[in-house]
This record gives sequence, C-alpha cells and structure tokens, in this order.
Amino acid sequence: MVTGGFGLFIVLMLAIGTGLFFWLRSREGRRQASGQTSLATWRLVIASVFGLVALFAGGCSLLFVPDALKGNQYVDPVAILILGGIPFAIATLIVWLSLRRGNG
Repeated sequence: MVTGGFGLFIVLMLAIGTGLFFWLRSREGRRQASGQTSLATWRLVIASVFGLVALFAGGCSLLFVPDALKGNQYVDPVAILILGGIPFAIATLIVWLSLRRGNG
C-alpha cells in the first residue's frame, strides 16, 4: 500500500510532467500556426519525462551542495556529483536532443 506522502509525491510528479508536456505542446502549436514545422508528440513526451529527471536529480543535488562546501563530514562533494550530476547531465542531454531541430 502506498503511504500518503509517497502517493502525494507521485501525483505531484505526474502533475508537473503533464504540465510540462502541455506547455511544450502549446509551444509547438504556436510554431505550427506560424507556418513552421512542429516536433512529434513522442519527442515532447521524452523531453517531459527526462526534464523531470533533470529537475529532480539536479534539484536534490543542489540541496546538499551548501553542506558539501562547508566541509560537512557526512556529505561528500564527489558523491553529490556522481549521484546527482551524472543523471542531471544525461537527462539534460536527452532533453536537448529531443527538442533539437534539424537543419532542413
């Protein structure tokens, strides 16, 4: 059974992801209305999902950076960069690739 706090977190993630998708979709609708090409829906879904990964991986890592800079013995800066920085960088790259347009 899902507890109340975790269920709220899942609902919040779904709401943010859905909002991000509809924002990207409306942006593509404006591009299409002005006569430009629009991206496929699956690319917008991928950008939304990995945008959430980047947001939460980078955001959670940023919470620990001040303690790491102060020299807290329980927070290792290298661990923060590995556990939060690498997923953030990969997710950001995937978002960039999915929203990138060709030269044509």
